[in-house]
Amino acid sequence: MELDEKEWIVSYKFKINSYVILSNKNQMSFRLPLSTRQHFFAQRISLSSFRAFSTHRLTRTCPSCSKPLPTSLPACPNCWSIWNIPSDTSYHAIFALPKDSNPFVIDTALLKQRFRQMQATCHPDTWASRGLDKQDAAHALSSAVNHAYQTLLQPMPRIEYILSANGNPMEETDKLEDNEFLMDIMTAREEIEMADTVEEAEPVIRENQALIDDTVSEIELLVEEQRWPEAKQAGIRLKYLDGIRKAAMEKS
Repeated sequence: MELDEKEWIVSYKFKINSYVILSNKNQMSFRLPLSTRQHFFAQRISLSSFRAFSTHRLTRTCPSCSKPLPTSLPACPNCWSIWNIPSDTSYHAIFALPKDSNPFVIDTALLKQRFRQMQATCHPDTWASRGLDKQDAAHALSSAVNHAYQTLLQPMPRIEYILSANGNPMEETDKLEDNEFLMDIMTAREEIEMADTVEEAEPVIRENQALIDDTVSEIELLVEEQRWPEAKQAGIRLKYLDGIRKAAMEKS
């Protein structure tokens, strides 16, 4: 059946927005270019608008075949159904991380383990023989999981995510209210730039890492106590220190 332009736009919007399972009985009667299809699925599964501390939990049972799911991801290798992550799901919930009063404290070993398991489940190659729609959905799901993983893995993007979720986003125009700290940052950058080798920059690298560790510990306490303005200032300091770390890595 051929659809006119208005009909297929409405049909496609309904399919994307109605939280459906992509199963064999749910095939579209038309094809869009690959990049366009991936764009639609990515928009639906995109994690950028997720609320960090929602109470939503992902189901561990496939609603299509009722079999247990291998991970918390909405992808079933038993009946080959794949569907969207609800938009109110937090990055923490995606990986089924243990509940903790402090979302900044992450078991990174557990995070890495679950990330590997999830990527095996939703890798686009795994879904390649199941139709273009499902492969597109797997591609978007895999990208979304990777983004959530990279956000939670390191302290800097993690605190940015947490601050944003709690109404205190870090902005490019943010100013640090610590002139002495800024002078120390400028001095450290000059010393790294003057160093010819990573060995010459080693004293600065060690001192900077000690400051990073202290700042991360400070952020843990501030997030625990939900002191968001102070946590944001500490996050800004961490961003400067992380910049020093990256500059030093370029010497290696």
